[in-house]
Amino acid sequence: MRKELSFVKRGLMPIILLISFLLLSACGAPTRSDTAGGTTIGTTVAAGATPASNITLTATPSSIMTTATSSIQATVTTSTGANVTDGTAVTFTLSSSAMGTITSSATTSSGVAAATFTAGTIPGTVTVTATSGSVTQTAAVVISAPSTGSLEYVSATPQVIGLKGGGQTASSAVIFLVKDINGTPVVDGTQVSFVMSGPSGGKLPSAGGEYIGDIDASPTTATASTVSGNATVTLNSGSVSGPVTIAASVTSGSQTFSASSATISIGGGVPSAAHFNLATTKFNLPGLVVSNSQATISAFIADRFGNYNVLTGTSVSFYTEAGAIDTSNVTDATGITTVTFRTQAPDPAEVSITAAETTLINSLNATFASSIPTDGTYHPSDGWVTILASVQGEEAFEDANANGIYDSGETFSDLGEPFVDKDDDGVRDTSPFEEYIDVNGNGSYNGPNGVWDGPGCAGSGCLSSKTIWTSITLAFTGNGYYCAISPSIFAIANGGSLSFSAMVGDINANRLVSGATIAVAASVGTLAGQTTHTVPDGVPSGPSVLNFNLSDAAPTTVAAPAAVSIVTVTVTSSDVVACPPFTAAGTVQ
Repeated sequence: MRKELSFVKRGLMPIILLISFLLLSACGAPTRSDTAGGTTIGTTVAAGATPASNITLTATPSSIMTTATSSIQATVTTSTGANVTDGTAVTFTLSSSAMGTITSSATTSSGVAAATFTAGTIPGTVTVTATSGSVTQTAAVVISAPSTGSLEYVSATPQVIGLKGGGQTASSAVIFLVKDINGTPVVDGTQVSFVMSGPSGGKLPSAGGEYIGDIDASPTTATASTVSGNATVTLNSGSVSGPVTIAASVTSGSQTFSASSATISIGGGVPSAAHFNLATTKFNLPGLVVSNSQATISAFIADRFGNYNVLTGTSVSFYTEAGAIDTSNVTDATGITTVTFRTQAPDPAEVSITAAETTLINSLNATFASSIPTDGTYHPSDGWVTILASVQGEEAFEDANANGIYDSGETFSDLGEPFVDKDDDGVRDTSPFEEYIDVNGNGSYNGPNGVWDGPGCAGSGCLSSKTIWTSITLAFTGNGYYCAISPSIFAIANGGSLSFSAMVGDINANRLVSGATIAVAASVGTLAGQTTHTVPDGVPSGPSVLNFNLSDAAPTTVAAPAAVSIVTVTVTSSDVVACPPFTAAGTVQ
């Protein structure tokens, strides 16, 4: 029995398998898929379907512009030429993803699977590949760039640069934008040509000339390729200052487009001692008697060519003999910086009287019978105040060969270390002691070193970073102190006249603060000449002196007795205590 049963099983087995296959076929076939990286790339075949045997791939249109689209169609057929079953999967890939994008997969309908290719911004030829099962086919799409439509200047950063080696930015990135006929940036790689016009006239960089692009034998020309429509060329300064313009051009077919940059300035880069000065809003301040009377001190700097616009942000330091001042400030876009100076202790230093001051005081004493001391105790320059400013820069020189740099043998102004010249004699003294800036930190004052100092200097012991300096003189004045009229007693005959002088000065025999007024009046007679006066601003070197005449007002009439006349001088000021009115008395016949 066991053997017979086994035989029966072996005999029935083929029949059972055949029945199972027919049942399964009636229910449909299983799906097969192959994967790569998790993405299905195989085909799904319906029951009774025949696998793909051929793909016909078309691109419509096959030539497009950048950023445009092309319709891709894959017609998939079996080995008999019939369309594959609807729903058959087809994948699409590109030879370079940089060239654009495409629909990654689609299924057939009536044997056709459709996709869309969108071009990028890079011109060239891209290959589209369609795959269904083990069958592939390719088609080419040619991508062209639209024609150039315009060229425009964008910017130069920075707009102002310094000379090479001058300590300032010495290069500028100049940008032009190229657009196509649709108004969008041209494709990357479009070539743009540049031509520069500069102050050196085309000198090679080795001879101090400015240049664009790379250092080569053609410093005035360069080329660059666009990136996102922008073409950039770099301007590098040389040793010559002046304006630069750069012209750009691009050719498309038979048409050339051109544009020019704005003017780019090349400057000296560091302040020059020849272009460094101070100014004040007020010279004469009532500092001998008033604290916190203020003046604004301005420093003006420029480079060796007189250009100030490369020196924005330069720090200038300030010092003063008397009163107080801000320590430092930085220059604005015009090469100017300002600080506040105010009156307070200390007063100006006592300095030696000069021969000119002695002569002046002797004359005043003789004219007005005054007693201004001549021993140097008080005199005009005792009220003068020196304000000093310093900045890192270069000594002034005469550019004899006009090459923009200092050459050995050229005349220059040699500066020592900065000092506060209290006695205004141009020499650093120890009596009075004149403070100085110990630039080299050796604990003693050093005068001129005999060589030109500045960037690129070559003399033995020269300073490539030189502290240059300049100064301005103001004055501290006080209350009215010397107030006199001459003559003080007079007699004017019938029809006659007499000349008078009036003096108004402070304790140092200086005129009063600006704005003070002096007025002359007479009770009898006619005044002529300078009978009113407003004290001007400025550094005083003596008192105010008014000269005027008093004459008989009625020359055809003889007064008997002679009329008494009082000449009165009145001084007023809102800043100081002026003189009380002072007079001369006499008669007019």
